Amino acid sequence: MKQIIIFLSLFLSQIFATSNLEYGFGEDYYNLSTEEKRKIFFVKMNAMFDESFKEIAKEQDFINAFFKYEFQNGFRLTNQETLDKLLELREKYRVENLFDFHEYKKRIALVPKSMGIAQALVESATGTSRFAREANNLFGEWTWGDKGLIPDSRHPNKKHKIKIFDSLQDSVNSYVLNLNRHFAYADFREARYKDMKQGKKIQGLEAIKTLHAYSELKGHYIKLVTKIIDKYNLEKYDNLNFKPSSELFKTKN
Repeated sequence: MKQIIIFLSLFLSQIFATSNLEYGFGEDYYNLSTEEKRKIFFVKMNAMFDESFKEIAKEQDFINAFFKYEFQNGFRLTNQETLDKLLELREKYRVENLFDFHEYKKRIALVPKSMGIAQALVESATGTSRFAREANNLFGEWTWGDKGLIPDSRHPNKKHKIKIFDSLQDSVNSYVLNLNRHFAYADFREARYKDMKQGKKIQGLEAIKTLHAYSELKGHYIKLVTKIIDKYNLEKYDNLNFKPSSELFKTKN
């Protein structure tokens, strides 16, 4: 029986790491034990962060190439297509000065997987919450638009809804972008940039200390996420070399 469970876990982990499920993690996932769900959750989250990081890597390459080439040419030879791309990134990441190279570097960067995985585990109850299952929302993001789920415990005077995503991947992408551009997470970006300039990669246990504005629980929330990172040794994901999710389960010859 134990061998069957292990096989099922490995089989499902490959499916969940490469598929774009419409509703949560799929019914097979919810029938597993808590331990098996957690193992698969970690694998899936790691793969989805890798997928988000692919786009960030492309944007970083563009910014580095743009400022290297255009600076050498006194910013006189920018073609319209290149300028449009820079304007797009400026708007996406809410950069005030169009030619502020350091601000792009500060905002277009990776986030610690360990912190994101731990937060998703808390916010989505390991992917089993109503919001995860019905809205593909892993991080409890709010919206004030027409499309959204109304929380059961929402105060009568509140108007927010839980944002509905088309896929779990979209939820992860939104989380990463949120940390990279929202004014509430400026301290996180400053800490990450400081480490970056020293040739270091910020780790989850350091990064979570800066997210005092992420939850109304404030210090208690930070302690909870810290405990989860420690308990499951999630910082190991921070130190994994980036690779696309499609290569995550390739068999080695």
